[in-house]
Amino acid sequence: MKVFISSELEANHPLVTASISLGFQLIQHSLLSFSALDGVPTQPYDIVFFSSPRAYAFGRQFILPETKVACVSEGTARHIQHPILWCGNSPSKPAQTALEFKQWVGERRVLFPVSSRSLGSISSAFPPAQIECITVYKTILNPRVVEACAVYIFTSPSNADAFLLQNTIPGGAKVIAKGTSTQEFLQQHGIESTYFTDESIHWEEALAPWVNP
Repeated sequence: MKVFISSELEANHPLVTASISLGFQLIQHSLLSFSALDGVPTQPYDIVFFSSPRAYAFGRQFILPETKVACVSEGTARHIQHPILWCGNSPSKPAQTALEFKQWVGERRVLFPVSSRSLGSISSAFPPAQIECITVYKTILNPRVVEACAVYIFTSPSNADAFLLQNTIPGGAKVIAKGTSTQEFLQQHGIESTYFTDESIHWEEALAPWVNP
């Protein structure tokens, strides 16, 4: 059995471990690349919110000594090398995360370093006058032909978008989407999927029924 994931994983990633223990071929390709942009804040801010490890990589220079740091999930928090004062615990439910973050923020101002393809899932919960979104990196689609697989795992809407530029999902294949935003994108393209989060899924248990039906 072949399983595709739109990401390149480290050797100790649980999905890589599952591929060894269950004996399936794991095909790993990120279909994206990234380049820095020169967005800079134009207004004062109290909090910087990071929606992904990449947002932190391209936007951490805006963390000042007095700045409070917040992020979307524990998965993103693991990549942040600054003290974190607020961390979301519902990565699969961006609307809930947005409301909980807004409650914590109160009247303070928030800076959102984002991608050129940001969906604005968290920032859209705030009045425009309370926030500033700056585009700090560009997400570039790099589509490629992927050999037919039994299972497809998409890690973002942009990766799914790049995949569909040169591929289709074969009949009978299973599709797994990371987070509800990816699931909603796929649904808009007529593709049904099951969603997961890094914190919630156990890959061996999830894939075993398909490997050994």
